[in-house]
Amino acid sequence: MSSLKEREWEGGSEWVADLEKIVVSAEYEGWPNRENQGYLGFSVAAWWKPLWREPGLLHVQVTVKVDERQPKKLEKIEFRWVDDHLGPPLFDSNELRKLVPLKDGEIYSRDKYQAGLSAVAGVYKERGFIDCNIYQSLAVNDENQTVALVLEISQGQRDYWGNIRVIGLSPELETILRARLAKDSVVNPKLIADFYQEYKSLLPVGASPETVEGRRNEPLAILDLTFDFSTPLAQVVHD
Repeated sequence: MSSLKEREWEGGSEWVADLEKIVVSAEYEGWPNRENQGYLGFSVAAWWKPLWREPGLLHVQVTVKVDERQPKKLEKIEFRWVDDHLGPPLFDSNELRKLVPLKDGEIYSRDKYQAGLSAVAGVYKERGFIDCNIYQSLAVNDENQTVALVLEISQGQRDYWGNIRVIGLSPELETILRARLAKDSVVNPKLIADFYQEYKSLLPVGASPETVEGRRNEPLAILDLTFDFSTPLAQVVHD
């Protein structure tokens, strides 16, 4: 906050609001781990009084109050489904709740919550629901010092593997890859990532799941894939 001393603002500007923004920014930068310790927000208030004036310049004394509030504990995590017309939920609330390593009554931790959110999204994608969306809402109770989370899940449709095209891979590895992605079986992106990880030493340098091309037939819920392991020809550099 020492940078605020001797700072000047134009007359008539929203300088108090600007000052508050500077304090908020400094608070977050100075305490980046605050949300892993249960501190979900804080308030900043500033007021001032004139000290003396000189031509074209008014000197003021500013008082800034930062209220960091108290750490919040998790009250509950609730799961809801928003596309029931597509059939019953794939998982029930109890199954999904076990995937979130943040327990009721525990000090809120952003990292634990995000890890759980990724795990929930992952189990849907591993069962073919690659368009699963999770909408989050968070309600803070300053009276009880708790936070409640609601996750609304739109699982979408289940997709299946379609045609698999493989370029530039040895017959042995191609057989292994195709066996994992059998046509008409449920889409599971993890199977692709696992293949690249397990056979990394046998694949061309730089081979990555990110290079896999997919073409999706949404009405039929079919996903076709192209794997291109061919390496570009070495370029000859002429002097």
